[in-house]
Amino acid sequence: MIHGAKFWADPDKYYCQTNNPTEQLLKKRKGEGWLESCGPTAAVNCLAAFGYNLKIYCPGPYKPQPEEVLMDFFNDPRNYEELEKIRHDVDPVSFPGNRIPQLYPFAVKQVFNADGTFVWLSSFRKLAAYLKLGCAAQICLVEPGHFIAVVAYDNKTDEIIFNDSWPDRFADGNGFNRRLDIDEFDRNVKKFAIIYKELKYE
Repeated sequence: MIHGAKFWADPDKYYCQTNNPTEQLLKKRKGEGWLESCGPTAAVNCLAAFGYNLKIYCPGPYKPQPEEVLMDFFNDPRNYEELEKIRHDVDPVSFPGNRIPQLYPFAVKQVFNADGTFVWLSSFRKLAAYLKLGCAAQICLVEPGHFIAVVAYDNKTDEIIFNDSWPDRFADGNGFNRRLDIDEFDRNVKKFAIIYKELKYE
């Protein structure tokens, strides 16, 4: 049996980071690298798996991507004072806020009115327990240093199912509904997560 977010298997709820304006700008600037928005896109993929309305509306036909708006929130100087209150040891002027996991609960609340909770993640079993409760989780790989969105747990195979917003890192070019087992988790996942819960309408 597979436990997880309501739309964990819906490819229409999958967001890719390689096509947003920030990534394109960084890609064009020599020597700066790119693929900076994995954190915001992982958060968006978690929320999308629950069916959150993530559309950003403009008066004209242009449709901004939600991960781009979340990315902007972390790097908007008007937000630096509040972000510093959450992580006193990080200077948002010189370090991108989108790389700091403890900032995500505040950011997703401000941008999408969604609830997230930062937790220290002691084990694969702890993550699986959250997924069995219907949660989704934003976790970070050690190598490469990269956020992914965990959207389900397969009880039969004992694997977590995740959406990776960087599809080109896989040989088949597909980042949707990849799988990760306990051995890979223990070897290559940082021991924290941002936990997201199902959208509850009032």
